[in-house]
Amino acid sequence: MIAHGIGSETSLTIQQHPIKTTMKASDLFVKALEKEGVEYIFGIPGEENLDILDSLSRSSIKLILTRHEQAAGFMAATLGRLTGKTGVCLSTLGPGATNLVTPAAYAQLGAMPMLMITGQKPIKHSKQGQFQVIDVVDMIRPITKYTRQIVGAENIPSRVREAFRLAEEERPGAVHLELPEDVAVDDTVTAPLARSSVRRPTAEAKSANRAIDMIRQARHPCSLSGPDPIAN
Repeated sequence: MIAHGIGSETSLTIQQHPIKTTMKASDLFVKALEKEGVEYIFGIPGEENLDILDSLSRSSIKLILTRHEQAAGFMAATLGRLTGKTGVCLSTLGPGATNLVTPAAYAQLGAMPMLMITGQKPIKHSKQGQFQVIDVVDMIRPITKYTRQIVGAENIPSRVREAFRLAEEERPGAVHLELPEDVAVDDTVTAPLARSSVRRPTAEAKSANRAIDMIRQARHPCSLSGPDPIAN
């Protein structure tokens, strides 16, 4: 409230601030995925990702159930390869997460943008102790461009945005986010970040024209291309 005095008269101006909506962290996570243009998620339900599945039930994103996490990973990677957009897959913790290792390597070696989302036991307190708990973040680090555990709801927008940015920037590849059970149910007033465009490098016109001239002048032209030119 701000008071303005003019002579003997005083006027009051009331500044209204927008009311922030409280939502569950998993709802925020899914809204962040929607902001990135995600249309499909491939995966398998599990106790540790039930909150994400609950949030997906109110989302425009379609969940594609698979019989195995490895199949979900390959489907997400292939979607990334064919469209240039980040494919997304979902698994639970432990054995479910380890089944994504081969698809992660496949996406990383083939320059395919893919995001893996894994669940995890509560990190603040857990009645089940260390049952099926492994350090997925460190396990998958050598074969990803980016891997993080989300430790607070307020970190979700920046983590999701960074994951998608790195997945799609040159050279595209696999990224990973882990969302623990207790973080997924936290309340938050944080809003998702807007998507930013990804700029891909382009060849210099002089170099491209030189290559064209060499091909035209060659009697038996032969081109050897790696995965990047083929994918793009």
